[in-house]
Amino acid sequence: MDDRTGGTPHHARRRGSTDETLVRNQPALRTSDGTIWVLVAGAFAIACAIPLVLILANPGGAGPVAWMTLVLVALSYAGLVATRFLIEDRTRRLRVLAVLMLAMAAVALAGLFACVMIAWSAVPTA
Repeated sequence: MDDRTGGTPHHARRRGSTDETLVRNQPALRTSDGTIWVLVAGAFAIACAIPLVLILANPGGAGPVAWMTLVLVALSYAGLVATRFLIEDRTRRLRVLAVLMLAMAAVALAGLFACVMIAWSAVPTA
């Protein structure tokens, strides 16, 4: 199975460092100074905090999980902001920002899912 460009299989060719289709070569991971990551993560943290605060208004059994999730999301965002200003190397900074944003999303998803499962288990069945 050769492709038309040179006789070597597509997966065997090594793509150059300027190939923007590679995940590691996306402009957001090469050229940004990190401010956009802080802004987007702030909006995401607010969007995650809204349902958590609503759960805390009438916590039931999900209260401790909602508090823990809210604290972890806030700590992730604080780490993200600190990373933006403390890491000098652009590539390393942008990669750490991306990892922290993914961690924030994973924590929020797991915490909200746990809160829903706790609330759902307290609903009486007929």
